[in-house]
Amino acid sequence: MYAYATHIDDLDALKTAVDKIAHRHVATRVLSEQYPIVGECLLQAIQDVLADAATTEVMTAWTEAYQVLAEIFINREQQIYQTVGH
Repeated sequence: MYAYATHIDDLDALKTAVDKIAHRHVATRVLSEQYPIVGECLLQAIQDVLADAATTEVMTAWTEAYQVLAEIFINREQQIYQTVGH
């Protein structure tokens, strides 16, 4: 998430990392239906860590950022699942 936040304006810089993680997700059978649950837990953790700095605006931005990243992974993982026939 830190790398994602750091490169939010240049997602191409994360392409190799996304591909590696997506392959690991496929190998461990991560499914698109699991992303909302992970997102909920991750966003709660972010809110806990940020404490008072977790304003509505900050959490809205993190929620939107997570949704974009989840879509990137879901799409890439679907491509991999189709390629390997899972």
